[in-house]
Amino acid sequence: MLKAVVFLAFCLALHALIIPATDSRIYYTEHNWYADPSGFLETLNPGAYIKLGFTGSSISLSLDEPFDQIICTLLWSVDDGPEQIRSPFDIGSSTFITIASDLNTSSPHSLFLIIRSQFSDDRWVNSSTRLRITSFTIDDDATLFAPKLAPKRLLVYGDSIGEGYAVHGNLPWEYAHDAHKAFAFALAAGLNAELSLIAFGGQGYTTSGAGLCPPLWNSSGLSNESAWDWLSANHTRSFKKCPDYIINEHGTNDVESDSNMVFINALGWLKDMRKKCPDSQIFLTVPFGQFLEETLVKVFRAYQTESSDASAYLIQMGEQASVGLRNEGPSFASSDGLHPWAWKSVQLGARLAAKISAIVNEKHSWEFYFLMSAFYCRPVCQFI
Repeated sequence: MLKAVVFLAFCLALHALIIPATDSRIYYTEHNWYADPSGFLETLNPGAYIKLGFTGSSISLSLDEPFDQIICTLLWSVDDGPEQIRSPFDIGSSTFITIASDLNTSSPHSLFLIIRSQFSDDRWVNSSTRLRITSFTIDDDATLFAPKLAPKRLLVYGDSIGEGYAVHGNLPWEYAHDAHKAFAFALAAGLNAELSLIAFGGQGYTTSGAGLCPPLWNSSGLSNESAWDWLSANHTRSFKKCPDYIINEHGTNDVESDSNMVFINALGWLKDMRKKCPDSQIFLTVPFGQFLEETLVKVFRAYQTESSDASAYLIQMGEQASVGLRNEGPSFASSDGLHPWAWKSVQLGARLAAKISAIVNEKHSWEFYFLMSAFYCRPVCQFI
């Protein structure tokens, strides 16, 4: 069977155009993917996605490793059509995945491809268990073109809630978990932004996460101890172009940690994040379940006392948002009392977007007010 698949891929390649995954016309979320100079893209993050436009009748992708070795599920949509989901049980050991065929050749097409879930146990350190896309294949007389993108960029740091763990309840892993149904994508839609989602189940300011991922921040900055600016144990995360908004949703997994260590690490992350991205708007968010709220409030106050950062904010969603998510057992909002159902997670993302939009709009209103005041009142106001 494998020989037949390889032969089919070879035959298709004879009459097709093979394009490296890092081609400049392909958009991949800025802070999720390692782009290798040889042309492949690599990620270990649920929620990492790709967008592109193409012409022709078909599109496929090629992987560096057999798909069933990666233990992830893919979701894609062509021309905003119904989502298609593929797991290792569907694709098996193939390295060639047909995304669409028999398309209308007289019309341009769009592709949205996302890593829906990722469960390789050692993906932080073992590159062979990460998703590595080497190329896309289209018709030999077709072309790629850059997709239409949202104007803003959003970076979200999170945990299992961020990666969409159990948004569909207590089902087998390939059905239960879906990053695209998690709050971060609703938040991105509300902010009109493309999203880079960095979320690992179990991770916190002081706790390690799934796939052998280290805690979010450590003063050492080493890849096996501090994850925030590393894509993996092998590659640093690029902040050559910083996002407009940075959201940190951590704290839930730190409830049994020393609160002093949580304070130190959360404050350390805030300071280092600001050094890395001096112009981004940073939002330190208390977890939806209100875990460690007192500690995180202290962190933010200490940071502002030292920094007076007008572009950093504390977000508290309040008691209403935490109902059913306080780890008190199954509830209307959650199958386990901690991880929200898809509808609840999307609702939380929308509410978070409303809070952040209000802050951003208020800041822009004051900036506009002072700008106009400076312009119209220069003769009499310049010494006020």
